[in-house]
Amino acid sequence: MASLSTELETLCEVLPELLDSMDAGILLTDIQGKIEFCNAAAKILLNTHPLEHLRSIPGGSVQKELVRAAIAAGQEDAVSRPQTGCVRWDHLLPVAEGEHKVLQIRTRLVERKQHKRRIFFIEDVSELRHAERILGGTRSVGFITDDPHMRDALELIEQVAATDASVIFQGESGSGKGLMVRLLHQQSNRSKKSLVEVNCAAIPDNLFEAEFFGSVRGAFTGAVTDRIGRFAAADGGTLFLDEVSELPKHHQAKLLKVLEDMRYEPVGSTKTHQVDVRVVAASNRNLKEQVENGDFRSDLFYRLNVIPIRIPALRERPSDIMLLAEHFLKITTGGHKKRLGSAAKHLLLDYPWPGNVRELRNVMEYVAICSAGPEISDSDFPKDFLDRMHLGSAVTSSRSENDPEAIYDRESLLQLLDKHGGNRAAAARELGIDRVTLWRHLSRLGISGKEGSSHLGH
Repeated sequence: MASLSTELETLCEVLPELLDSMDAGILLTDIQGKIEFCNAAAKILLNTHPLEHLRSIPGGSVQKELVRAAIAAGQEDAVSRPQTGCVRWDHLLPVAEGEHKVLQIRTRLVERKQHKRRIFFIEDVSELRHAERILGGTRSVGFITDDPHMRDALELIEQVAATDASVIFQGESGSGKGLMVRLLHQQSNRSKKSLVEVNCAAIPDNLFEAEFFGSVRGAFTGAVTDRIGRFAAADGGTLFLDEVSELPKHHQAKLLKVLEDMRYEPVGSTKTHQVDVRVVAASNRNLKEQVENGDFRSDLFYRLNVIPIRIPALRERPSDIMLLAEHFLKITTGGHKKRLGSAAKHLLLDYPWPGNVRELRNVMEYVAICSAGPEISDSDFPKDFLDRMHLGSAVTSSRSENDPEAIYDRESLLQLLDKHGGNRAAAARELGIDRVTLWRHLSRLGISGKEGSSHLGH
């Protein structure tokens, strides 16, 4: 007995040193998430001081991620607390300069003498996940973002994915609406069926019904065979109506009728077909404004707008700019070491990104391929990008101490309007402001009437 006691004492003495020698981070918490022990590796991996609670860990909520991972693994009880099985997930941890690393967290509930504690094992799998993406692996670490509004949108997608509720994504072109739709479909019960995308702006007016509902042989000139439409192709899956705001109003009523009862007749046929489709839409315009202006049917709007999800523009989530830039850089270079210099980082953060994530990806692909050395400088960026940057700087560079509004240069604004053919919406997007703000500055500078008529024609 004495020998056993001695062994236990020895083990207790060396245990902290043993745990500190491990490469994996180890945390021990109570059931509420208060950290009772962390080894040296955990302190280095998490780089957070003080490390007193799971809430202290940067990035998304570890406790929420734990519950979601447990639910996905089928390990939850009536109060949504994970049971004793091992649960694992990837956590995106923000680090310096807008970068992030991927930590795999594994946890298990430990119960001793009616005291419950949770032990966490933490490993840095950033390089592994990057290699999986480069090699085309199917595992996903999730939508890359550190923005709270984007995280809210992702959480909402998780909540509604299992339902059949109509969802509409609104946001600027290139902001990631299509990626969000694919994410929604992948997480839904319809993921094994097709996700069928329809670009409503690209459908010829005279082919609307044939495109959506299909046609039978002989229905019109050139119809030599039966052809299924997008509704039939999406049966059992998801139909994605992209740029739904561009749908002509006389076709909106036809679409609404089918959405109400999921029945339609192919062109040239009298046979009614029944489908089971979840409808998801996206728009880069404000559909409420279009309804108010009479350009979009209110009944169709309310039919689509059951779950509205707004995707913020990239300029509204600056913490994501460097995160995504580094991600695109690594993908393009295939993991070869290239880094962004200080001037290049400032340029990326100062630019308003009118083309959003799509434009950022294109720019990063350009500099990754065309830069000569290992460090990317501001001179490595494409000329048209630098021209847009300098124009934006000329317009918004100075501010008045007495006037909180930006002092916009008259000549630069006129030049910008000329560039966009007088289209104020396009000019405002390039500046990173809304149309009302642009109009206010145009009025203040007296760009109106006869003098500005060539610029304000849109």
